[in-house]
Amino acid sequence: MMEKVTARVFRYDPSRDDKPRYETYDVPYAKDMRILDVLHYIQENYDGSLAFRYSCRRRRCGTCTVMVNSKPVLACFGGAEKEMTIEPLPNLPIIRDLVVDTERYEARINSIHPVLQRARLPLNEPETLEPAKCEDSRWLETCVECFACMTVCPVVDVDWEGFAGPATLVQLAKRALDPRDELERTPLVLESGTCSHCVSCYACVEACPLKVDPLEKAIEKLKGKCAEQEVGDWAKFNKVFMNVMRDNGLVNPFILFRHTIKTSSLFSKLPLGIRFTLKRKITFRRKRVPNVEEIRKIYDLMGEGK
Repeated sequence: MMEKVTARVFRYDPSRDDKPRYETYDVPYAKDMRILDVLHYIQENYDGSLAFRYSCRRRRCGTCTVMVNSKPVLACFGGAEKEMTIEPLPNLPIIRDLVVDTERYEARINSIHPVLQRARLPLNEPETLEPAKCEDSRWLETCVECFACMTVCPVVDVDWEGFAGPATLVQLAKRALDPRDELERTPLVLESGTCSHCVSCYACVEACPLKVDPLEKAIEKLKGKCAEQEVGDWAKFNKVFMNVMRDNGLVNPFILFRHTIKTSSLFSKLPLGIRFTLKRKITFRRKRVPNVEEIRKIYDLMGEGK
């Protein structure tokens, strides 16, 4: 008996349909069959009106991303499963079937000026580039803007406009970490919500089909640049946090808040502080752990390694 793939495909044309529906198709299985092969078979043998995107068929354009069994997958590379539910990317307007309008995400990327900014052209052509200096930005060039990371990001999922999202931050880091770029991009990092909204959940890392690692390779490095330049409230908070930990070996919330909360907002936080104090969540006594010197040695070693 011939093996088959049972594909349950999302169908919806906003111009004609009242609501979305799912249609099930049986497709003959072939060795090394891809999800895109399944979609082509359905289009050619069942329904020519099925709409989906694809272009390069080799993981380079990022246009064929769909949700397969609730996970983002590049259709041209993801292997066909015997039972699949194929849906469009979530949180975006549906144009038709599996085709979504990505203009919202593209606008976010355009807002961070994702092109190399230089005051003057290099004197010599071709320009000499030192691999060691370009290593960080060169790795990010592998991103194909498939938006898989955006579909799984919990902050993007709640439609938090203050956060640009991991795909945008990869493009921002690509330029901010490029030694040739001359645009001051730290204000863009702060505006993107990198420091204040990213929860470091690693969802974007697990979803990325090309293993770009948006968190470690892009977001954390952008945070590091803000911390080095001591720009923004986030950088100030982290510096105070580090100093408190170095001095005491544990976090004293009273000292932390006293040095990070602005005077103008101090009184508005007072009722909360009183409740925390009554519940013994905050203490005014300066405590130290017994082995605080060992903790300071760790900080010294980390400082030498930078």
